[in-house]
Amino acid sequence: MIRILGVAGALLLIPVSFSIFLSTGRHQGSLLANGPAPRPSGSVASPVTESTPGLLSNIPAGANTALVTYIDALTFGLHTGKNVGINAISKPGCACRIIGESFKAIYTKANLIGGAYSLKQSTVIRNTKSAITLKVVIHMSNTTHIIRKTGAREIWKGVDIPAYFTLAKYGNSWKIKETSVKL
Repeated sequence: MIRILGVAGALLLIPVSFSIFLSTGRHQGSLLANGPAPRPSGSVASPVTESTPGLLSNIPAGANTALVTYIDALTFGLHTGKNVGINAISKPGCACRIIGESFKAIYTKANLIGGAYSLKQSTVIRNTKSAITLKVVIHMSNTTHIIRKTGAREIWKGVDIPAYFTLAKYGNSWKIKETSVKL
């Protein structure tokens, strides 16, 4: 049976049933013609090039930047419990923000060690001047969940997450408008 879920809902379901969706295996950094992508404070940038897996040459560089910035923000949230970067690159009401709230909730009682999200693949489904829909595969690597009070540890196994993203142009910038995960 195929169900379409909000990205964060599926993310939380997978390892614990997975408590987090989409992560950067270090695809952080500046992107193509638009220069450095905005980064959450405290994140570490590594170069993103035209050969970075999942980047598309047939969409505006700003749309690629938005996608990579979101994935970088997922890793930052995974490591810190902060959702500022996720919210900065997405529109209010986007299901993609739920995972940021999940990170905040997890960090009230636990830490997440290791783990990262990375863009593995993307394909254009629809492309107009003002909106782009992509089918993406984002990889979340193994992450250790540690409850601070007891020290109990659980390994959340890495997983590939197929998702759909709609990016929309607002003025001169692109933001993530909608997301869904197909399980």
